[in-house]
Formats: sequence, C-alpha cells, structure tokens
Amino acid sequence: MLKRFEVNITKNNLFNKKDKLLLAFSGGVDSVVLADLLHKAGYTIELAHCNFQLRGQEAKDDTAFCESFAKTMNVPLHVIYFDTKTYAAEHKLSIQMAARELRYNWFKQLKAEHHFDYILTAHHANDNVETLLVNLIRGTGIKGLQGVPEKQHFMVRPLLFATKEEIRDYALEHKLHCREDSSNQEVKYKRNFIRHQIVPELKKLNPAIEETIHIN
Repeated sequence: MLKRFEVNITKNNLFNKKDKLLLAFSGGVDSVVLADLLHKAGYTIELAHCNFQLRGQEAKDDTAFCESFAKTMNVPLHVIYFDTKTYAAEHKLSIQMAARELRYNWFKQLKAEHHFDYILTAHHANDNVETLLVNLIRGTGIKGLQGVPEKQHFMVRPLLFATKEEIRDYALEHKLHCREDSSNQEVKYKRNFIRHQIVPELKKLNPAIEETIHIN
C-alpha cells in the first residue's frame, strides 16, 4: 500500500515533500490510514478535526482520540467545535450540508492563516462510486459522471486509488487504532443507503466496480 501510495502521488503530481499539508482528520479508519501513510512517506502534515456536537459523548471521545493520535505521531492538531444544528436552521440546510459547509469553510480559513499548500481528505475508491451514484440520482451532467476529482485546486484526495477493504486491511496489518462513527450505519441518509443497499447489489454484477469507475 505504501509503495502504491507514493507512486500514485508522483504519477499524478499531487504534491511533494516541500509542501505543507493539512489533513482533514476524523479519527476514522480512512483518515488514520492516510495520516500513517503520509507520515511514513515523510511528508509534512498537520491534522484538522471537526467536532460537530451531534453525537454527544461519542463525538467527545472522537476528539480525545484525535488529540492522543496527534501526540503519538508528534504532529500539530487543529480542533474546532461547531453548533451545527443552529447553523443548519439559520441557513435552511440539512444537517449533512451544514456540516459540509462549516467544515470546508474552516479548512479554507486554516489554509490562509497557516499557509498550507494543500488540504487533503481521505476519500477512497468506494466514496467515488457512491458520489457518482448520488450525482446520477440527483441529476447530473458529464462533470458529475466523473465522481470525486483526485486533485481540484488546493483540495487533494490521494487515497482514491484504494478501496475501503484495502484501507481496512492496511489498518489491521499495521495495528492502527481508529474510531467508528455510528451514524455511518444509518440508512436514513442518502449516501449511507447507497453504500449499504445499492452498492452491494451492483457489486454482484461487477465485483470490481470501484476499479471500473476510478478515473486517473
């Protein structure tokens, strides 16, 4: 995985060792694995963790985990607490859209204040499939059929080459501890419904759907 990771970064000119990188860090397996890969590959990183104050003690435990992880890795951690429900109500947004807007606005603020070259997220091949399906259901043009872009201005997603299964296998192999967001299992959310109900059916038709859809 580490070798493929480094080859993918170089091949697609995503960033280099001189760049200052900010990683969106939830404490989940995807961001933990990405942080570990970046650290082992010798990149300069800092972590940014959002507490949306939506899951009570579970969210507090996530933040505590992120603080501990950052100390263990000896990298700076930026933490922010959002009143997501109030923001969503004031701006007439769904909770998910409000969280997204708050998150990315803060990332842009951190980039400007601390002079980061790139902001990294831990989106992977499965996310790409889900995004494409969400776009299709919503109604999309040709651009939406491309799924998640690997590099878009200062936003970079260097794990798009890897599937969720590969990421979990890496975490197990390297004994990486991580958090699991219980809300990821709730199929009332459109993306979760696609992940748990629709994608498994599509994989019966094409077991390699992540690789098929991934565009380099």
